[in-house]
Amino acid sequence: MHYDYERTNTSAAKLFFMFFQMIMVLIVYGFIYTAMVGVKLAISKYALSSLTYLPEIAAIILYPAVLYRTRKMFNQKKHLRAVAWCMAWASVIIVVLYLHLSKLIPA
Repeated sequence: MHYDYERTNTSAAKLFFMFFQMIMVLIVYGFIYTAMVGVKLAISKYALSSLTYLPEIAAIILYPAVLYRTRKMFNQKKHLRAVAWCMAWASVIIVVLYLHLSKLIPA
């Protein structure tokens, strides 16, 4: 009977982690979208090249890879580390995108 509780807890934890990852994807992609809108405005106002979208495209590719890695960590019973990595990489990506936006606009 103890095994059944353990299996139920494990499956519930996986479900909660999946929902957490979905929410994090929505948050990060929301910030990526606003950064892309800001880059679009900077391109039109300051006549920049379309290569200024490169950090946003890298973030679109990088974050799902991070989520895959954290899913592997979670399945290896490293729950807290997986949640911390997911949140830390999200904050790093968001900060880098907005630093990139602040460098586009001349003072």
